[in-house]
Amino acid sequence: MKIPTVTLSNGVEMPEIGFGVAALGNGKAFHTAMEAALENGYRMFDTAPFYENEAEVGEFLRGCGIPRQELFITTKLPNACHAYEDTLKAFDTALEHMGLDYLDLFLIHFPVPSVGKYHEAWKAMEKLYREKRVRAIGVSNFQEPHLQKILDTGEIVPQVNELECNPYLTVRPLCNFCAEHGIRVVNWFPLGGPREPLVPYPMDDFKVLLDDPVMLRIGAKYGKSAAQAALKWAIQNHITPIPKSSNPERIRQNCDIYDFTLTPEELAEIDALNHDRRLGPDPNTFDDMEMG
Repeated sequence: MKIPTVTLSNGVEMPEIGFGVAALGNGKAFHTAMEAALENGYRMFDTAPFYENEAEVGEFLRGCGIPRQELFITTKLPNACHAYEDTLKAFDTALEHMGLDYLDLFLIHFPVPSVGKYHEAWKAMEKLYREKRVRAIGVSNFQEPHLQKILDTGEIVPQVNELECNPYLTVRPLCNFCAEHGIRVVNWFPLGGPREPLVPYPMDDFKVLLDDPVMLRIGAKYGKSAAQAALKWAIQNHITPIPKSSNPERIRQNCDIYDFTLTPEELAEIDALNHDRRLGPDPNTFDDMEMG
């Protein structure tokens, strides 16, 4: 199938659903997943140096037979590279690793507010954008105060903010802030995250989104899974999900969401599942310099 596109604030077309490659590694499972993704119409691929498959993503996509202009390739700036010159060097390194002449989207991976240099990194990102070495620039895991600093000190509004978001963590005020400024939200952990928490969380209160009775019931109404209902919730909220999977059938199902529409009542019912359950790092305190 052909996945629809959305238009970013700078006029660049970006697929409405992308494919995340975090935790896929770079071995046989990675190649199987990438092949299934391409076969099912995915053209947006999201990686980062920290995922340890940035080079493999580039190599695979260079040899996949799909024209470069039909692909939308994203990678990110490591946390240790927020200084202006370091940002420029990191971008060059990313292109070299991936074997590409340009990127479609380059993101600051985390704000790392304790270091306080993300606004410096943004100045370098603006330079790369003006030089047309990247088609769109944005941020990842930025909260409203971090975004506001970029808006106050920068000259270009980020086109994208990629963040943890799903029916259990709707971050509605942040999404509204992004919408008000023309910043497209891309959500990771769109299916609620892992079945076992990556960070400490009370296990007696730990819920699995894909087993949630509300999500199962709403999905079943349309002959769909809870995962498909969650992805459709994101799309109808003008959010671009980047689900990841190594299972070819699930990869197919994750983009098979264009033959049904959730009602306003169903959207509200899913919204009501929110309990601010964050499973990834807290962007306000996360300062791991190895992450990137």
